[in-house]
Amino acid sequence: MPRKKRLNFDRESHIAAALFLAPALICIAIWFIYPLVQSVYISFFDFNYLFKDRAVFVGFENYANMFLDSEFYKGLSHSILFMLIVVPIQTFLALLLATLVNQKIKGRGFFRAAYYMPYVLSAVAVATVFMYFFVKDQGVAKFLSFFGFKNTTWFADMNLAMPFIGILYIWQMLGFYMIYYLSGLQTIPGEIYEASQIDGANKIQTFFFITIPSLRHSTFLVVTYGIIQSFQIFDQIAVVTNSSGGPGSPAGATTTLLTYFYISSFKLYKMGYGSAVAIVLFLIILIVSIVQRRLVKMED
Repeated sequence: MPRKKRLNFDRESHIAAALFLAPALICIAIWFIYPLVQSVYISFFDFNYLFKDRAVFVGFENYANMFLDSEFYKGLSHSILFMLIVVPIQTFLALLLATLVNQKIKGRGFFRAAYYMPYVLSAVAVATVFMYFFVKDQGVAKFLSFFGFKNTTWFADMNLAMPFIGILYIWQMLGFYMIYYLSGLQTIPGEIYEASQIDGANKIQTFFFITIPSLRHSTFLVVTYGIIQSFQIFDQIAVVTNSSGGPGSPAGATTTLLTYFYISSFKLYKMGYGSAVAIVLFLIILIVSIVQRRLVKMED
């Protein structure tokens, strides 16, 4: 192809690509980049949306106050603890479910849909129904009391409120991560399993030495997205806490960084301070994602 025609072809390809990408890039700019820049800007002000003209530049004062606030560290510790417990459990269960529904069993399409269904349901509706079963002398609460758990209303108990949120969250999100693993399982060549059987490997050995290593990139996606979503949990906590005394109830047992941001911004009307919390949350998620990505690259 002559050089001039090739350059014209390349230019037309770039224009076509830009036109196809433009809608997505515009949406990203409007719904992600602009709010992020605006949050960074507002975080340096004593700002209230009700009185925008009274905004006062305070520099890093919001950040300094945040790092001196014990409630911030309570929310941070709850978010980290929630992530450390929930993500490994839901990752393991999602892999187990994906392996089961990937087998050639009768009605596997039904089971796939059934496990995925909770994810597409409203978090508010799911939380409301779940709460009924964990009320004192009702359903799950009464059943678990036979195994040493207190027969109490879980979401109103300081020690059980966060475990209740964790159970609710894992149950609703499990099907979503199962789909990730299911798509990864279907990319593993069947010849590998056949060769392992010829070599005398049993199902447990095949699972640990073939299936799990072959799914490392799926696991990276599941863990990364799981960490991001666990830090961003809000709907379930909002429903539960509003029914038991308001944000962060009982006694702040369910306060996370995101609920702390919500309370600061929309309950106390300290938008500058709340924006500083949001930026710190964003940086935590970003750093965790980068570290995970580097670990996967090192392993590859």
